[in-house]
Amino acid sequence: MLNTEELNEEDIINYLKKHPSFFEHHPNLLKRLHLQHDSGTAISLIERQNHIFRKENRELIDRLNKFIAVAQRNDRLFLNLQSLVLNLIQCTDLNQMAAALQQGLTEKFDVDDVQLVLSHQVSRDGDLWLHCDKHTLTKQFPAAIKDKKSSCGVFDEETRNLLFGQVEMGSIALGAISCKSGQVGILALGSKSETHFRSGTDTLFLSHLANVISQLLDRFSS
Repeated sequence: MLNTEELNEEDIINYLKKHPSFFEHHPNLLKRLHLQHDSGTAISLIERQNHIFRKENRELIDRLNKFIAVAQRNDRLFLNLQSLVLNLIQCTDLNQMAAALQQGLTEKFDVDDVQLVLSHQVSRDGDLWLHCDKHTLTKQFPAAIKDKKSSCGVFDEETRNLLFGQVEMGSIALGAISCKSGQVGILALGSKSETHFRSGTDTLFLSHLANVISQLLDRFSS
């Protein structure tokens, strides 16, 4: 005869796991088992199971809806990026490229301002891009210039002023430009919101765009 004093909760749990149909063979037990509901009232085991299943289903549906929302957002980003890249390919000089970037990114990508900063030649009055020597770029943006990594976040005042002058930007995304010719640069996207470009923001699309720009710049200089 089994000594019930030696049984513990773990033994009961393991037994029920091995015999999931136990209550089907002992239905009267279900009538005698009651659990506490979230409201504080007592409910049967079956009601409790149904409550748990409904809660799990709601959580699964919420997760699925979030996945769908992310997928739809990525689809929109991809289509907008594709359109922008096609426009960039048709550009024949730097000013056309800078104008296409400004228009495409501010209209379709929820960006407040765009700045293209390059090291290869001095910009003139009226040019839509900025010149900055390679040494300054390397010192100011080591991750982008040395490691060729795009990044996002809230940068210091010196960086904000270098990229956008006196225009207040809460957060910035930086795309690393690196050409075969040795030319380097930064594609800077500015947002007035401090939370728009967070440090953990995915930079996949930005990095792809910066790579396209790098290849087009090599074409311009050839």
